[in-house]
Amino acid sequence: MTTPTPLTTRARCALAAALAVLGFVLLACSGMAGSNTIVSSGPRWACPSPTPRPYGEEGPVKDVIRHTRPITEGGDWEEKVYYEEWEQEYGSLGGPPFPSPTPYGMLGTSYALGQRVEVWPFHLRVTVAAGPLMPAGARQHQLQSVRLEWYNHTDQAITVSYLNQLRIQGVKHDGSTVSTAEGWGITAESMRAAGMNDLPNEVPPGASSVTLPILTTPGDAQTVAVTFRSSGQEQRRPATPLPGTPTAIPPTPTLIGATPTPNAELRDASDPGVTVLWTNTVPRLGNTPLCDDAGALTDWDSGDAWGEAVPVEVAAPPGASRVVQLALAQVGKHYVWGATGPETFDCSGLMVWSYSKIGIRVPRTSAEQHQGLRRISGGEAQPGDFVFFDMVALGHTTHVGMLVGDLNGDGRWDMVHAASPELGVRLVYDVFGSAYYSQRLRGVGTVR
Repeated sequence: MTTPTPLTTRARCALAAALAVLGFVLLACSGMAGSNTIVSSGPRWACPSPTPRPYGEEGPVKDVIRHTRPITEGGDWEEKVYYEEWEQEYGSLGGPPFPSPTPYGMLGTSYALGQRVEVWPFHLRVTVAAGPLMPAGARQHQLQSVRLEWYNHTDQAITVSYLNQLRIQGVKHDGSTVSTAEGWGITAESMRAAGMNDLPNEVPPGASSVTLPILTTPGDAQTVAVTFRSSGQEQRRPATPLPGTPTAIPPTPTLIGATPTPNAELRDASDPGVTVLWTNTVPRLGNTPLCDDAGALTDWDSGDAWGEAVPVEVAAPPGASRVVQLALAQVGKHYVWGATGPETFDCSGLMVWSYSKIGIRVPRTSAEQHQGLRRISGGEAQPGDFVFFDMVALGHTTHVGMLVGDLNGDGRWDMVHAASPELGVRLVYDVFGSAYYSQRLRGVGTVR
């Protein structure tokens, strides 16, 4: 089965950042009012390599090997041996644990204060400092100053709700005792104590920082929190007006509201999202040296990092059917040709698996699905329907995805699909307005 080529590639920055674990930041999801901080990949951190010392013939001589040969052949000669790239920095470890420029990294949800963590499209570094004690009736509170240093890799400001997304979860007092709570957050009282009148509600493009006040029980904050709604998009799209008259052939489906289905009671009511912890610990990974840098902003291979990758789930829109929810929950998983789940999929395999979970059997391949399912017009399309493509101009269907409604509020149809081995299961926003996909569209089908 032919797979589509990538539409975009991540443009990652070049160096420096941090991996912090200061608290239980409930990353805001669809159930948290006022938050639209969308992420598309699970948290990870990497210690960047230092600039390598000169190597090869541009660097110092590592050793000299003396070779002997007859005088008739020119006599003895000396061979200079030079250092390999990164050998002087990581020679005692046998070389970098994985290819430069990133020697080691970590996946998961727990990091150390001061480290910069990637939750794409952000890098975020979290630190915290205890401020003055504040009277609160017969008790006292500690004013904690939480500093968030953002790097937003998109070219747009992204909405954030610190009231909902930021928490301190643990405070150490009396030298060793740690008090925990469901979360100390920003309050009107903490704002007054810090002399703040309002909170920022956006993370601007590029680098920015904000220091926010939280009142806790007296002591030093140990764990902190910021919640991100998860989505599969790599780049946040601006809201656009509803499309005009369809021009694609076949006609572009008209977006209609998701229709509740008889299996609505099967929906998982929990809110998807990812929780990242920054804790007051000394970060050390295996036998690696302590990292003296906040963390890498550069791209790197997660395959050889410590820890487990955190899947990023995608919230199904209210009223969406169970099959849409099931398909969206697979975003971020790997593409394997011929796979039908549950951990790897190809394009038609994602459809087979999703529908099998609600007791509906569909043909195995994208071509068979296009041929076997009832064809519908654009105006009849509903979330959960199949959308078919000819990706390489063969004159027949070679790819399939699932329409999931409007996830990002731009009034246009979005699609989930197992895209390719490089991209895995991902979302495509405004699929019918895409210059890439609209030219390859072959139609829409349904099991209804």
